[in-house]
Amino acid sequence: MPKVNYSTTKGLYQESGSNLALTGGSLSSKRPVVALSDAGAATLNRGDLKVSESGTLFTVPALTSGTQTIGLPAVAAATVGVTYSFVTVATTGQILSLLGNGSDKIIAAWPKGDGDNAAISQAYATSFSFAAAAVIGSHFSITCISSAAGTGWLVTEVVDGLAANTGCFSAA
Repeated sequence: MPKVNYSTTKGLYQESGSNLALTGGSLSSKRPVVALSDAGAATLNRGDLKVSESGTLFTVPALTSGTQTIGLPAVAAATVGVTYSFVTVATTGQILSLLGNGSDKIIAAWPKGDGDNAAISQAYATSFSFAAAAVIGSHFSITCISSAAGTGWLVTEVVDGLAANTGCFSAA
């Protein structure tokens, strides 16, 4: 296997040896951030998420009408490890729901929403949603953890922006 080099003068080139060498350059990566739009009605907010969008942080604006949905990709071996994050940049005003594909389940645990910070809600669900009351900074990530439909997706990094965790999320 040849050594791969990069320099600002030569660009990318090969020579004998192994590994990767950067000279005069840097390897950097930014996390993609995509601003969702208000669909303006009880409908799909956008097309289904794509595996190629893994790692993306989606910002959720104020929504003006009805429950808006976004589909998750079907669970499969190629989907395991795919992760998306969502954060509200305004009080949502309506529900934004992520839908599992067909019978794909979403495993979730989040603040219960009754003001008891020690209690949680938990679910095997086919959807996980920001409630209409979700305020700025409410956040969650969702990762495909299995190619089996019954345990396909896991919700993590749940941050309920309301005082005493009183209800930014729901699952069905």
